[in-house]
Amino acid sequence: MENMVGQFPRNLSYKIAELSNFSKTTCKLTPDRTSVSKGETFRCKLPSNTIIDLSTLCLYAKGTCENLNTTGTTPNPNKVHFPRLTSSLIKTLSIYCNSVLIERIDSYNILYAKLNDLDGGGVGSDTKRNLEISDPSVRYSLNGVFDHTAGTPQITTLDATTSDVNRKIAITNWCGFLSTASTRCIDTNDFGVMEIEITLADEKVLWCSANNPVASTDIAPNVNANYKLDDIHFCISRVVFNSSIYYNMKASKLLSSGLQIAYQTYICSKGSVVDKSGAVNVNCTINSTSLDQLICTFNPENPSVNQLQLFGSNDGADSLCFSQASAGIASRKAVKGGTDFSTITMTIPTLEGQTSGNPYDNTAGDLFNQSYFFKSDAIGIASSSIEINNVPLMPQPLEDYEIYNESLIALGNNNVDMNASVHSGLRSLADFLKYYFAHIVSLENISNDGHFTKSGLDSKASGLNIVWKLAYNSGAISMKQAPYIFAKCTRVLQINEGHSVMVIV
Repeated sequence: MENMVGQFPRNLSYKIAELSNFSKTTCKLTPDRTSVSKGETFRCKLPSNTIIDLSTLCLYAKGTCENLNTTGTTPNPNKVHFPRLTSSLIKTLSIYCNSVLIERIDSYNILYAKLNDLDGGGVGSDTKRNLEISDPSVRYSLNGVFDHTAGTPQITTLDATTSDVNRKIAITNWCGFLSTASTRCIDTNDFGVMEIEITLADEKVLWCSANNPVASTDIAPNVNANYKLDDIHFCISRVVFNSSIYYNMKASKLLSSGLQIAYQTYICSKGSVVDKSGAVNVNCTINSTSLDQLICTFNPENPSVNQLQLFGSNDGADSLCFSQASAGIASRKAVKGGTDFSTITMTIPTLEGQTSGNPYDNTAGDLFNQSYFFKSDAIGIASSSIEINNVPLMPQPLEDYEIYNESLIALGNNNVDMNASVHSGLRSLADFLKYYFAHIVSLENISNDGHFTKSGLDSKASGLNIVWKLAYNSGAISMKQAPYIFAKCTRVLQINEGHSVMVIV
């Protein structure tokens, strides 16, 4: 009989692992600037000469939005609010080691929003991530330390609700090195100085409250928006591990072959503005020893600060929040006239959807629940295909429903992972085409076994010419958009003696 000692299934095993001389504390890190406005940049140094747990890194801040237009009656100045997901505020994320750039992700907010919409949903995720503004259509009062009446819901789409002021927010999830490094607890004594640099997005990522006294009236918002973050700081866990064996083994490897940390990062290529007419080609060139994934998507050519893209969000004092719109409520009508809206009666018909293509229309947005900046519109698409060095990744171009399903498979949450989900507003193929569109292909091995494996397409020291080919049906509504191709690549950080750091592309 084969010897089964030490090979029992986990549910029959009594084996216990033990880690001695281990402890950890949380460090508060202060960046070079604690107050930053739109478009500005700040840096933060990670703790030196210690082990840090990258999975615990969090950014905290107090955010304030304002409308610089303070006068006007047609329409009145709109109130301004932060978008869904606090990571939507990051335009560029960069990481430096001893002044060596090891990662730079441009258009970070567009990438993060797309990944979250198609791979970050799930039951309870909205309430769990309230500090990340998972639902921008409602906020909760926080009046004082001893005020038990705090926590009252405030529907932010209402014209009477004030702009966000000193709203406490956090960023707890990241893309790139910070979330995918093969060694989650790194010893910064080996790196030297490690810094995170963040550049904030402009004001176009914001959205404004309603201003229309009549739901059927389509009026452009009266907005000159601005925002700033105050009291910016980071927190991260610092690990104390007094093990001579660990440090001796690490020192021996450092002196011989050096230490290697693999991670996945994203290269952003923004194409020329395209229109929905006939055939469209978007090109870029990538050089990598492991091209893992391609994410092709859009955003509007000239996005502006519009009302929240949510059904019923532009109806003045009767505007809806996400939970009301998702429940099928069509309007909120006051029983009493004037400004007394203390008693509200709801009209709950069958589910309604968008009835106009005008972005200011009260029905615009369905359940997208996000700023207009992040809308990816592919209505009218006939097919989409991706070629690398003139070789199609699929034998034939994909139709709309194939694009949707194959993109989910590429992200690993279809046919493999049944735990992940999409955003609650992505209810149908139509929603996907109107707001969430992305064509994603995977070139890596998806195993979900917890092991880091470098398995993407190797360019063999030459460039990979990528062409995203789109075809639209005749009669598609003309709309100019900016196309993006995000290439997810595996890179290796080589660390040698003397804080020598090199990135192996």
